[in-house]
Amino acid sequence: MIVGGVVFAAALFGILTRPVGFLASFWPANAILLGLMVHNPRYAGPAGWAAAFVGYVMADMLTGGGWYITAWLTAANMSSAITGYLLFRLVSDDDRKLQRPVSVLYLFGICCMAAVAAAFVGGGAAGLLFDRTFAVGFKLWFVTELVNTLVILPAILTFPGIRALSLRWPSDGLSLETMLHCAPCLALILSVAAGVLIGGPGALAFPIPALLWCALTYSLFTTSVMTLLLCIWLLISIPAGLVDLAAPADPIRSLDSIRLGIALMALGPLTVASINSGRRDLIARLQHTANYDALTGALARGAFFERGQTRLDELIQGHGNIAVLMIDLDHFKRINDEHGHGVGDAALKAFFPQAAKNLRAGDLFGRLGGEEFAVLMPSADMIEAAALAERIRLAVEATKLSLPSGEALEFTVSIGVSAHRADFGTSIDAMLAAADQALYEAKAGGRNQVRIRN
Repeated sequence: MIVGGVVFAAALFGILTRPVGFLASFWPANAILLGLMVHNPRYAGPAGWAAAFVGYVMADMLTGGGWYITAWLTAANMSSAITGYLLFRLVSDDDRKLQRPVSVLYLFGICCMAAVAAAFVGGGAAGLLFDRTFAVGFKLWFVTELVNTLVILPAILTFPGIRALSLRWPSDGLSLETMLHCAPCLALILSVAAGVLIGGPGALAFPIPALLWCALTYSLFTTSVMTLLLCIWLLISIPAGLVDLAAPADPIRSLDSIRLGIALMALGPLTVASINSGRRDLIARLQHTANYDALTGALARGAFFERGQTRLDELIQGHGNIAVLMIDLDHFKRINDEHGHGVGDAALKAFFPQAAKNLRAGDLFGRLGGEEFAVLMPSADMIEAAALAERIRLAVEATKLSLPSGEALEFTVSIGVSAHRADFGTSIDAMLAAADQALYEAKAGGRNQVRIRN
């Protein structure tokens, strides 16, 4: 009953806006039917499709259509919705809701196939309706069906539900933030008004920057609705002569329209490019924040393990060597207790460059927590790893940290080293555990030294 009523109302609207002797300028029924079936699969049973068929027939018969042509047009309309529904069943739920960039490509492809189905069935009706060939009817039906489906369907597929819409509705009145949020919508309205007042061949491009602004500001559903309303306006107003796209008799006015349209069209990609550039910078900063320790600049624990596992997997394939260093600042708690956490942080920051400058290209250096650090050395044996550990120990031992009192604080590190042959039984945790045991021995042996463990 719901499907039949919706299709009847949508078809009746399309018929009443149809120019005499032509197909409707705006025909929402097929896209709405397809959207209902995809968004609510429970409607897509025999009863739902039968109700849709009845809705089409009743709308056409009520407005004076004959049985023969009504059945033909209804078959074409139904073929579009059924083809689209069957194709949408092949894509994921996220793609049906347009949640990924590739979803738009799927949407376009499905709409094209649905339009082909409708045009193939209905193209022959062009001879009866306005005395044209099948080829002309096919092309006209395909273009009309494609534009109507692409315009209407996204708003239905992305509809979040009444409850979600009510939660998003602003409740703070006409605050400055609300007015700024409405600015893209106002810009779109003004651009449409400019198209009516100025007209000319460039008028179609006037709303593009405002529409892109809306897309960058509002939700996917809101943007889909705004695009829908704009396209409905254009599909109805241009044939009605409300937006005159013909070149004015005055060549200066014609050039004004064209140049303004080109200028606004040029703003579109520039706007998107600038926004994307800012987003890329923000994403890069967020990735750096997530992957690197803010105090020292070493890899964060999660990033160290993730990248370390990647390197280990590569070495396992090539049966290479791998070594791990566990490094701990000696008497770090005493430094914090005697000089304060600020000095402790300064010691950590001073330690990092002394250790990092001795690493090879490709070595991973991470902070595992507190004063504990680790180095992963791909393609390194015990001799190379122990030599690196000793260089780090000596570099830190020679470091002097200036205190607020003017004194110089010296600190040292203890290092445990383990080396392994990379195979399928090797794990990051096991290698770190072996190096940690060597580190424990270094601390037990008096600190400021390197111990190794195979």
